[in-house]
Amino acid sequence: MAISTSSPSSPPHLRLSPPPPSLLSSFPPPPPSPPSTQHGLPLRAVVAAADPRAAHAVAVKSGALGPSSSPASADARAANAVMCAYLRAGRLADAREVFDRMPARDAASYSALISGHARLGSPASAAAALLARMRLDGGGALEPTEYTFVGLLTACARRGNPRFGAQVHALAAKSGHCSGSGCDPGSLLVDNALLGMYVKCGRLGDALRAFDGMERRDVSSWNAVLAGLVELGRHDEAFELFSEMRASGVRADSFSLSALLAAAGEGFGLPEGEAVHALSLKSGLETGLSVGNALIGFYAEHGSSVEDVVSVFQGMPMKDVISWTGLLNGYMEFGLVDMALDVFDQMPQRNFVTYNAVLTGFCQNKEGVRVTFAKKAGLQGLGLFRQMVEDGLEISGVTVTGALNACAIAADRKVSEQVHAFVIKCGCGSSPWIDAALIDMCIKCGRSGDAHLLFEQWHHQESFHIAWNSLLLASVRDGEYEKALSTFLQMYRSSGVGFIDEFMLTAALGVCGALGFAELGQQMHSFAAKSGLLSSCGVGNAIISMYGKCGELDDAVNFFERMTSRDLVSWNAMITAHLLHRQGEEILDIWSQMERLGIRPDSITVLLVISACSHTSSDSTDQCRDLFLSMSSKYGIEPAMEHYAAFVNVLGCWGHFDEAEQLIGSMPFKPGALVWRSLLDSCSKRSNVTVRRRAMKHLLALEPQDPSTYVLTSNPLSESARWHSSENTRLEMREKGMRKIPARSWTFHDNAVHSFFARDRSHPQSRDIYAGLDVLILQCIKAGYEPDTTFVLHDVEEYQKRHFLMYHSAKLAAMYGLLMAAPGQTVRVVKNIRMCGDCHSFLEHASAATGKVISVRDSSGFHVFRGGKCSCRE
Repeated sequence: MAISTSSPSSPPHLRLSPPPPSLLSSFPPPPPSPPSTQHGLPLRAVVAAADPRAAHAVAVKSGALGPSSSPASADARAANAVMCAYLRAGRLADAREVFDRMPARDAASYSALISGHARLGSPASAAAALLARMRLDGGGALEPTEYTFVGLLTACARRGNPRFGAQVHALAAKSGHCSGSGCDPGSLLVDNALLGMYVKCGRLGDALRAFDGMERRDVSSWNAVLAGLVELGRHDEAFELFSEMRASGVRADSFSLSALLAAAGEGFGLPEGEAVHALSLKSGLETGLSVGNALIGFYAEHGSSVEDVVSVFQGMPMKDVISWTGLLNGYMEFGLVDMALDVFDQMPQRNFVTYNAVLTGFCQNKEGVRVTFAKKAGLQGLGLFRQMVEDGLEISGVTVTGALNACAIAADRKVSEQVHAFVIKCGCGSSPWIDAALIDMCIKCGRSGDAHLLFEQWHHQESFHIAWNSLLLASVRDGEYEKALSTFLQMYRSSGVGFIDEFMLTAALGVCGALGFAELGQQMHSFAAKSGLLSSCGVGNAIISMYGKCGELDDAVNFFERMTSRDLVSWNAMITAHLLHRQGEEILDIWSQMERLGIRPDSITVLLVISACSHTSSDSTDQCRDLFLSMSSKYGIEPAMEHYAAFVNVLGCWGHFDEAEQLIGSMPFKPGALVWRSLLDSCSKRSNVTVRRRAMKHLLALEPQDPSTYVLTSNPLSESARWHSSENTRLEMREKGMRKIPARSWTFHDNAVHSFFARDRSHPQSRDIYAGLDVLILQCIKAGYEPDTTFVLHDVEEYQKRHFLMYHSAKLAAMYGLLMAAPGQTVRVVKNIRMCGDCHSFLEHASAATGKVISVRDSSGFHVFRGGKCSCRE
């Protein structure tokens, strides 16, 4: 199987527009000699033979090649024809044998064999050896012709040998075959070959000097330099050169327009591409196959709708597999997977690029946040990859990368091991982008150990930051935020700031937000401003999210208002920041602003606004109901399980339990655990025991393997002192090998994370923490704090309950923060689960007793304790 190589500067990607024709392939081969009738057989009979061996036999039988003992009777033109027939068939060894047996050779013999060596991929040294032999043949009577130089320069271009190419240039100038050799204008074929050689070898400066020195130019001359400018990303200069070309009276051809479309797609965008399209219409070149394919590729990436792609495709009188693949890719780019598959089924011909387009499309189009659909898309991609392997199609680096990405989306550990074994077996693992995809796949399929082993053997500088990023995101996905932070700092110490790009910075800001580490987040914000990454909309959105999760809502709002460019993610991040602070009215104001500005929401926006109706100061059920019922007709968004769960929570929060249960009963699909969990949560707020029991029953039936389900079932039993039933529930959970997530709280001091569990004494300053907490508890009790032992869900004596209660993780973290906080500094605590009612009551009193502001972020959002009151109003 052939594994294609990719550019070291970027990951392998699928280019559906055809590559421009070779700059050297347009040059004609040596002109055929006129027909000969020597030995009674026309040379055209030799040339007309389809099989080169038959042509050889005809020539030998006719005596056209002559006996070796009589060179004078040989016809060099007949031998050249036989040799060229072998070269056209790709049989270089047979052609060389004919050449070596020729009793007499002319310049055309050498030129043809030199061109054959170049076309069939021989080293440039083979062409150099033939040139040296040619100059010695016949006592130095044979001199290179323009076709000889074209063949030599083609060999240099295809093998990337600019040093030998410069020597050929010097020889061509000396012999008068190129421009700059005196009064002779030289050969235009040789001049164009020189341009092509320098461009292909990455010597654009030499190409431009040669171009400036040319006395005659045709469209191929201009196209050679145009292609070089586009390939080096000098798109402005490419358009300027094209203007000069038109001003000089040279008419653009299909290659010119294809190169300009590439420049417009990579360096400009839709307006410039449309201008090139208009020029192709004016010049009548839009019906050409290469221009049509280039237009399809351009509109697939930059078009405003898929109709742009379809319009070009339908207007093409001739279509090839590239045209059809471009149309398929266009549908994939615009998320129309079903229509893309219809095109795939209708295609008269397919190649491995077509399959790669479908495979890549499956990976790109996961349609939102629903994991089930994403998994389905990944499995479809893997099915296509299997079909490619079974059909014996070429497997390129793009194919393997797409298969690894599909496997990562499917998140199937066993399948990932099989695909990994295939990659190793076929020898694909040496590419930097494939290795990076392997690490990402291992991480997403639960094989973090294998991912770290792969990284320990890493030797690709090009994709080093991608592998690092995958490891960082793996820690974030697993909830190991301190490990993620440690990974990032390790990367920073080993590589400096040079490795931090837009994606890495976004990931680092996400870690700061997840931890609530405002100080580090502010440093990342400063770095973004200094490095110029602040202009990236993705980085800006990550900054809004980070400030929102760190409790710095004012900073999030100020940054949002200063953003010069916003997208829908920016608005969603702003709404999420307010939602974490339970500011329902502010969210509804933002929603009204979005509607006034005509910003079309997505499913996430609607979900956030519905959830906000649980946190308004007055009953906002009617507004929530109107939004929920109109989201399909008004915004084209079908309610998913998440939307039903959010609306159920809103109804329960405002006491509309009958409507909530009716809504669950009328759902168009089976209610999931998320819906019943939302109803259960709202029952806890409104103390509806009857509905709570029904919700718990359904939840336990749906998620018997989820430890949180058993905890939710056990807690009400403990609260009602049904200790035996509660213990049986927890015993059943332990017998199934499940463990509840331990409560953990953390705070920040001296640029470090300080983490605590309940009754934790592992901290180096635990003695001071416990002593300070004991004093503060007494002060709070004097001020009216009453420890609520109902939150201790164990059947123990009352004094033991009080001991358990006093040293919850949130109290320990808050106490350490109070001991370390400077005057006027807010104490910040983050808890991984919801804070218990007793900790909430204690921290209210602690904020009054100490005069400090204590901010706690738990799984439900922020609680800001100030002067004995909490911002949550619960």
